[in-house]
Amino acid sequence: MEANLQRYLKAGHTSISNDLLLHYRQLGLDNDDLVLYLEIQRLQDSGDQATPEILARIMQVTSQSIIDRIKSLLKRQLVQIQGRNRQTESYDFTPMLNKLIAGKAVSDSAVEATTLSTGASSRRQVLQILEQEFGRMLSPMEMQTVGHWFDQDHFDPNMMLLAIQEAIANNARSLRYIEAILANWQRENLTSPQAVEMAKVKRRAVSYAPSTAAATSQNQSPQVKIPSGKIEDM
Repeated sequence: MEANLQRYLKAGHTSISNDLLLHYRQLGLDNDDLVLYLEIQRLQDSGDQATPEILARIMQVTSQSIIDRIKSLLKRQLVQIQGRNRQTESYDFTPMLNKLIAGKAVSDSAVEATTLSTGASSRRQVLQILEQEFGRMLSPMEMQTVGHWFDQDHFDPNMMLLAIQEAIANNARSLRYIEAILANWQRENLTSPQAVEMAKVKRRAVSYAPSTAAATSQNQSPQVKIPSGKIEDM
């Protein structure tokens, strides 16, 4: 116990702005991005270099996933790299903090406030948005899956964007997860964002109703069943 306490005290503390904790989603960060930012800050504040290999070991992911995530942050102009070579480079999150202070919302991506038309251009846009959200290039098999959404499943491109947005909100960067959302909406005949929102409202109402009914029934006195026959016949 004493050794653990000493280790805890020696490790020190990393501070984070409460404003960032409240608004990191509006900046386009997900939970993993936020942890990555904190780990980079912790290492650099201690005078250590935050290399992808070290970050990968700490976060228990692959180095490539760290590199892809940093590339995504660079692409969204939330971080910049300082230094002339890899041995001296460091990460500067001033651009992200400037956006936070200015109150500029960086959408999770281009998903929000985007409306697509049908056709080849919308297919390209969906692929680009997926690559931006995943922080990497899609594999040939993944590109084929998206092609099936258009050619075989006939999902509406705007519903694809909404499903991508739902998946990102749940921190699920997976085509299978997105496809499951789309298939469920199609099965329920939800063909527009408005219909999806209405269905959510109804589900919330249904989930609330049974608990309300149960509470009401508990407050009522139990009913006594009166036999219908004559006393002499009993």
